[in-house]
Amino acid sequence: MTFLNPLILLGVLGIGLPVLAHLINRQQIRRTDWAAMQFLNRSVRVRSRQIRLRDVLLLLMRCLALLLLVFAFARPASDTAEGVRLAGEQRAGVIIALDGSFSMAHSNGNTTRFERGIEKIKRIGELVKRGDPVSLVLFGGQHRVVLRNVAYDPDRFAEVLAEQQPRPETMDLNSICKRLETLVEDMDAPQKEVYIVTDTQTRDWGDVSVPMFNAMKSLSEIAAVFLVPVTGADDNLAVTALNLVSGKLRNGSVARYRATVHNFGQKPAVDVEIRCRVEGIQIDSKRIPMIAPGSSQTVSLFVPFYNAGPTRITAEVSNDELATDNVRHVVAVVRDTVSVLCIDGSGGSVAPLVMAGLLARAGNGEDEGYRVDTVQWPSVPGKPFDAYDVVVLADVPKITQQQAEDLSTFVRQGNGLIWFAGDNVKAAEWNQLLVNGSSSLLPAKLGTIIDARDDLGVGLSLIHI
Repeated sequence: MTFLNPLILLGVLGIGLPVLAHLINRQQIRRTDWAAMQFLNRSVRVRSRQIRLRDVLLLLMRCLALLLLVFAFARPASDTAEGVRLAGEQRAGVIIALDGSFSMAHSNGNTTRFERGIEKIKRIGELVKRGDPVSLVLFGGQHRVVLRNVAYDPDRFAEVLAEQQPRPETMDLNSICKRLETLVEDMDAPQKEVYIVTDTQTRDWGDVSVPMFNAMKSLSEIAAVFLVPVTGADDNLAVTALNLVSGKLRNGSVARYRATVHNFGQKPAVDVEIRCRVEGIQIDSKRIPMIAPGSSQTVSLFVPFYNAGPTRITAEVSNDELATDNVRHVVAVVRDTVSVLCIDGSGGSVAPLVMAGLLARAGNGEDEGYRVDTVQWPSVPGKPFDAYDVVVLADVPKITQQQAEDLSTFVRQGNGLIWFAGDNVKAAEWNQLLVNGSSSLLPAKLGTIIDARDDLGVGLSLIHI
């Protein structure tokens, strides 16, 4: 127990005033006997006992009233680990959920939405009393509980709040209410409040699902829920893709990449510049005259390779206020020589054609930088793919389950697979291994062979097949 105004307790000394008044009233008065007094003695003795009892009770009530008045002005409070709590004071549990998704990094030129959200939380904190239970959660793709049911300390809360930053991730809106409901149920307070601070992006809040609506309704039944919007412009450009279109990932060559830019804003974006950098050095740039709202445009970026090894390629949109999605990176593994393994299932007739196609070059017919090794099916050694960049399957009848798994790993590590059909191919075997399921490597199921020759043995054009 402690007192917020301990000096007021000196007023307890005033309790002596009623006692002094009582003693003064009891001072002896000169006694004079007279004849009729003898008839009143009996009545006076009875009455005097009643008067004395009344005076004692009145004295006690005056002292108690003065004592309670002094205690009230001294403001007694309980001094606990959670802080000072006034007697009879009800606490309100507060849960603050701050949107930490990448859209909160959008800036208006002066401050970001996240920074404006922090300011709104500071104003909410001014209404929270010291020692009240508080929780702070930063929600996004993965919701992170920063503070969980702790006693509110303004200084400590401000320090934790200043450490938070938005993350480059989208918001998982459907799981927010479940997390908040758990925090509300864990909080011990007669009154509970939930504040959701967000920029209310249309892509997230514009079409709320039925489960989300029901979850929000359920949350509002156990706590007071407040949605605190953070306003800001909706203009936003994003590089949504950066893909290799053509060219070779080889030292001394040039590859063409395609960058896709999407306009997430409500107004057309004009004169959009896309810059291409290789290992931080700008090597190309393109401009898009206009991108309509909600649509995408693509540009071609040409990347020369001067060194072998992993190379970082970057496409970036300039002059956009939301920097998180302005950049897209890819890594190209550039090699001095491309190693190719050709598995020939035709008995030796297909592999020479494959090698001739890879090594052919107009003019002097010099090597194009490929190293081609040939192995006949089915004498394929175990784990044959690790030393190669590209595997060519030429008229291979079938492969084993282990080889299918090795090929799947090989391709998913960024290597190449080329598959040629032929008369020896067993379609059912390939369909079972490489088309069905999650490890599908072929684009579609194999069908029956179609004879594309005419009566003279000349091939037909594809339009007639």
